[in-house]
Amino acid sequence: MLRLEALTSRPATLSPFRHLTAEDLLPDAAREALARDFPDPKKTGFFPIEGLSYGPAFAELLADVRAPAFSRAVGEKLERDLEHRPQMIVVRKWSAAKDGGVHTDGQDKVATALIYLNDDWTAEGGALRFLAGPDLDGPGTDPIPARYGRFAAFARADDSWHGHKPFAGERRVLQIFWLVDDAAAERKTRRHKRTAFWKALWPF
Repeated sequence: MLRLEALTSRPATLSPFRHLTAEDLLPDAAREALARDFPDPKKTGFFPIEGLSYGPAFAELLADVRAPAFSRAVGEKLERDLEHRPQMIVVRKWSAAKDGGVHTDGQDKVATALIYLNDDWTAEGGALRFLAGPDLDGPGTDPIPARYGRFAAFARADDSWHGHKPFAGERRVLQIFWLVDDAAAERKTRRHKRTAFWKALWPF
């Protein structure tokens, strides 16, 4: 399902740090099926894919994301060995206004990729920017609309600042982390399980 040529045909961008963006990573013919088969968490936040239900079209997308060819294609552009790193996959369906604050990822992560699956995106909020520093309105890239088939990936670094303006509502995204080792993967899994547990108890 993934159109890997959309990645392999594009150079990485070096400013404000090494990252890769692409359009049309997903075929338009799969749009309706992916919308139908997308997981349906009822709360805001990211959820590990292992705890969710989804349909066959989304399962096909996951199979492509887990395939070595995808990790290899992203890793070559980011100059990181991702093919031999543990991978974690999470999804978001709903965003809260507090989400998306500017940050750099923790040291457990080697790289992050995002695949957007919203039918269209015209909102100013919720559109990711890669930034030169912690100022969301400071120098950096143009906002990346979270529309169907858009892709973004970056190598984690101490200066890999990123975030988006506040947005509350439906914002479908598949997020992939490559982690430094299996111990880091276990830590991230435990953390996400704890978060899901507390969300179940306190839905607000």
